[in-house]
Order: sequence, then C-alpha cells, then structure tokens
Amino acid sequence: MSEAFWRGAVNRRAKNLALMKPFFDLEANKGMQVDLGDYDMHLLCSVLMEAIIAEMGGITAGAPYSAVLRELSKVVLKVNPSASEGDVDRIASHIIDHLSSGRGRDHFEVSYQIITETGAVEKLSHVYRLLEQRLSPEDELVYVATSEAIHIYLSGLGHELEAEQAANDAILEHYLRRGKHKEAGEAADMERKRSVELRAQLRGWLIAAERSFDEIQYAAKVLPELAEIRQRVEARGPVEQRQIEEIQSRALQLPPGDDGRVNLINARKAIEDAALEHTRLLAELQRCSRTLLDWQSHHRFRRGESPAIPDPLTGFLQPLLQLNHAELAVAIPRLWPLLVPPRLPVLPDLPALMDSLLADTRDPHELSELEPMPENCEDVVGPKRFSPEVCAAADELLATLGDSFSLSAALEATAAKFGPNSPELSYISVLVPRWFELEGDDDRIARPTGTPISVPGFFGDELTVTKGTAA
Repeated sequence: MSEAFWRGAVNRRAKNLALMKPFFDLEANKGMQVDLGDYDMHLLCSVLMEAIIAEMGGITAGAPYSAVLRELSKVVLKVNPSASEGDVDRIASHIIDHLSSGRGRDHFEVSYQIITETGAVEKLSHVYRLLEQRLSPEDELVYVATSEAIHIYLSGLGHELEAEQAANDAILEHYLRRGKHKEAGEAADMERKRSVELRAQLRGWLIAAERSFDEIQYAAKVLPELAEIRQRVEARGPVEQRQIEEIQSRALQLPPGDDGRVNLINARKAIEDAALEHTRLLAELQRCSRTLLDWQSHHRFRRGESPAIPDPLTGFLQPLLQLNHAELAVAIPRLWPLLVPPRLPVLPDLPALMDSLLADTRDPHELSELEPMPENCEDVVGPKRFSPEVCAAADELLATLGDSFSLSAALEATAAKFGPNSPELSYISVLVPRWFELEGDDDRIARPTGTPISVPGFFGDELTVTKGTAA
C-alpha cells in the first residue's frame, strides 16, 4: 500500500469516526436526563434513521413524528413490554432533540486530526447537522436527514459515490450468483437510499443559497457535482433494467412459494423503487439546476459578498443573554432603538370627527326587502340628530354672544338657558370646535388660546371664536 493511499484512507476514516460522535454521546449519556439504561441507543438511532430515510422517499419528503413513534415503539416494546405511549414519546423526543442539536436551533461541531503530506499531524474541525425539521408539501412538520447524516448511516463517507455504486453493483451480482437472494435485496435497497441522499443534498444547496448564494460556491463546487449527478442518473437506467431482467429470469427458475423466489421478488421491488427514486431525483435536479442558474445570473455582476442572514436566536438573542450586568447596561441603550423604533402619534381627523357627530342618524327601523320601495326618493326623509328647532335656538343664543366669545362662555350660557342635559348644549359642543378647521361656508374662526376649558362635564382646549376670514 502506497503512503499516499494509506494517508488518505486513514484521514477519511478519522473524520468518519469523529462525525459519529453524536451517536456515541447519546449512548454514553443515556442515563443523565432520561433513564434509558435498558435500551441500546445505537439500535434506536438506527431504527430512527431508517424510518426517516424511508419516509424521505415518499410524498411527504420526510418523516412525521407519528411515523417515528410507530417505528421506535416496535423496538421499545420488545425491550420493555410495559412501556407506555408516554415512555415511547419521551424516548423519541430525547433522541430527536439530541440528533437535531436542539430541534435544529444549533449544529454539531467536531474536531479531529489528520496526517498531512509532510507527515505532521494537523487539527481540523467540521460543522454539520444530522436531522432537521421542515414543512412537507402539505404543510406538515416532518423530520429529514441531511445528506451527511444519510452518508454516515450508509457508512459511505470514505469513498466517492461512483466507486460505491460500482462496488454495490458488484456485490449485488455476487449475491445473485451464489444464491444469497436476501442479501441481494439489501444491496439493491442501498441504491434507493443513495438517491435519497442526493435529493437531500440538492435541497440543502437550495436552502443554503436562499440564505447566502456565495456560501454554496456555485461555479467551483456545485456546478461540477450537478453534472456528475446528471451523468449518474443517465447511467443508472440501463444498469437497473439489466438487473431487473436478470432477477426476473432467476425468479422464474424457482418454484412458487420458495423463500429464494420471494427474496428475489423483494430485490426486484427494491430496484424498481430505486429507479422511481432516480426519476424523482432527475426532476429535483432539473428544478435545482434552473433555480441556481437564475440566482447565479442575478448575482453575477453584484459587487462584494452577500452576508448571510443571521439567525435571530443563535446570532442575537443567545449572545445577548450571555452578557453580564455591566455589558448589558451598555448594550441595551444602543439596541433598544433598533428593537423598538419610535412611533409618531396618530393625529385625529378633526373635520371627519365633527362631520360624523353632526351627521344624520340612521333609522333603527330597517325595511324588509319584500316591502315596496318609495316611488320618489325625495319622499324619504331621514331622521335628524339635532332637530331644526334645536339648531335654530342654539344659533340664536350664539348671536347674542357677539362677534367674539370663548367656547367656555358659549357652553356656560347654553347650560344656563337650556339646562346641562339639553340637546342644545350637545349641539354647541360640536358646532364650535368645527370652526377650528374652517369647514363649510361658516364665517367664524376658532383659535386655541393654549389653556383648557373650565366647564363642568367638558374637557379640551379653550377656543376663542371671532368673525372674519383666515389670515
């Protein structure tokens, strides 16, 4: 074995083992928060990943929580037959919360060492996610595995995808030649999972591009990988057709009811599902390619880098809560205007308010649609808020106050003559402020004096009313 090959294999496997750290931590700490001492967390994680990856190939493109509970309950009840639905729910929530790194609010970061070309040991770190929450096309909350999580689950991070596919095809033919039909079906199902992995990778590019297009390195990384995925999908069609025909011919040679025949039929079904998954992958590839190409054209002549949109929780709230008292006292005055910007007071529309108070009231008696309408609309007279007699008496009183008077004087004179609860007093309280806006054809002008009125039962600014026109 050459030194370069050895070094590359060792470095890849070192990274693979580091990426498995969340699964190892779940097993090592299974008794700290929830008592899971009777369960093998490696087995439960495997069941959970299998359920999620299987559902990602369906219509929902992810696993709802009910599907995860259903699959986990099959194993939990075998270990502990007395486990209740609440126990299964707590176990599932604990595993999902850990593998999704706080329900997707954070990410995993692992450190590992590699051997460089000079023979030195260098420390690297890798940031990644395993499970994420998304909305299905039916707006249902589902769990999906990231492309790295699927790759970890399939133990394929140490080799490129084309090499894995060639090896998997050879393994499938090896099992078929030796009559290991069950193992052949398991090998055939690996191809479907790899297609699901690639679809997850495409969706990850789209989500990353929505956050920051410069983050995905379209020309240097994404575009070549899109071309490789397209070539892979084109090459898989003839291979899968040949595998289906070979399995079909072998199945016809076995008697009905034979276990080998059943396993071969299951293997054929797995390959057909993989072919269907490739069709979905091709559609997803076309949509992703068009979308990214449009965004690339949009960003092509843009200067500088587009900063990624920060996460409000991890990028703002959590760092703010970690500040001490002194730092918080300095930060709050600076951040408060940004969080709560000043608002201008809404000014009332005084003319509209006065007009609404002086408008005619609506008739409380609503006519039925079956009753005949009047022949002449002029015959319909709506009720008045203030009768003509009230308006005439109030105008006559104002005329006795002279060419200049105050609002308080008008209110006091009206209350003394007609009473504190008279309609004339209500009419005067609305009519005089209306002259402040010079509405209508009135020849009176009301100006504020800067002092409040002092009439019992009323509040507001004092007005001085004079005859004449606006200056």
